[in-house]
Amino acid sequence: MLSVGTNLGAMDAARNIGLTQSNLMKNMSRLSSGLRINSAADDPAGLVISEQMRAQIGSLEQEIKNTDLSINMYQTASHGIGQLQDDLIQLRSLAVAAANEGYNNDEVTSAAYDTAAMNLTNSYNRKIDSAQFGSQKLLDGSEGSVADIGQLTDIDLSSADAAQAAIEKIDDEISKLGTEQANIGSKVTHDLESTRNSLSVSLQNLTAAESTIRDTDFAQEVSLFVRNQLLLQSGTAVLMHANQSAQGVLGLLGG
Repeated sequence: MLSVGTNLGAMDAARNIGLTQSNLMKNMSRLSSGLRINSAADDPAGLVISEQMRAQIGSLEQEIKNTDLSINMYQTASHGIGQLQDDLIQLRSLAVAAANEGYNNDEVTSAAYDTAAMNLTNSYNRKIDSAQFGSQKLLDGSEGSVADIGQLTDIDLSSADAAQAAIEKIDDEISKLGTEQANIGSKVTHDLESTRNSLSVSLQNLTAAESTIRDTDFAQEVSLFVRNQLLLQSGTAVLMHANQSAQGVLGLLGG
C-alpha cells in the first residue's frame, strides 16, 4: 500500500531515531562523567542506595581522620616521655658521680653537682607542663591527658648520702616512665592502629560496593555507544528511504 497522507514508515523511522539519539546522549553523559547514575531518572532505587552509602563513606573517612589525630597525639606524648627519660638518665649520671665520696670531698664540687641537678630538674618539670597536642595537655594528668607524670622534687646532690637517696628516687621515676611508655605503645598498637585498620577495610569495601552501583562500566558503555551510533546511521538511512518512497508516489501523480 502506498500512502501520501500518512507516511508510516517515515514516522516509525523518526521515532526510532529519537530514541537512539536519547540513548546516545545517555551514553555520552555516562562516559564523560564516569557515572552510570547522573540523575534520579537513571536509576531511582540505585541513587537512594548510593547516597546512603556515600553518607556512610563520609562518616568512615571522618572516623579514620579522628583516629589518625589520636595516634599522632599519643605519639607526641611518647616523644615527650622519651625526652623526660633522657633527662632522668643525665640526672642519674650526676647523682652517681655525686655519690662518689672518694672523689667528691669538697663543698665546691658537691655544690656544682647540686646546681646541675636543679637545672635538669627544672627542665624536666617544664617539659611536663609544656607537653601539648594543640591545646590539650599530654603529661600532667589533667582531663584528657595521655599520661599522669608528677613533678620531680627534692633531688639533692649536696652530699654523698643525699645523692644516694636521689639515685633511688630517680630509678623509681625511670621505672614509672617506662610503664607509661609501655601503656602508650599498647594503646597505639592494639587499640588505635587496630581500629584504624578495621575502619580502612570497611571504607574500602563500602567504596567498592558504591562504585558498583553508581560508576560507569566503560567497556559496556562504549559497546552501547557504538551500537547506538550504528542504529542512528541506519535509522537515518531508513528515514531517507521512507521519504523517497513518498516522493515517488507524488512523482507518479505528477507524471
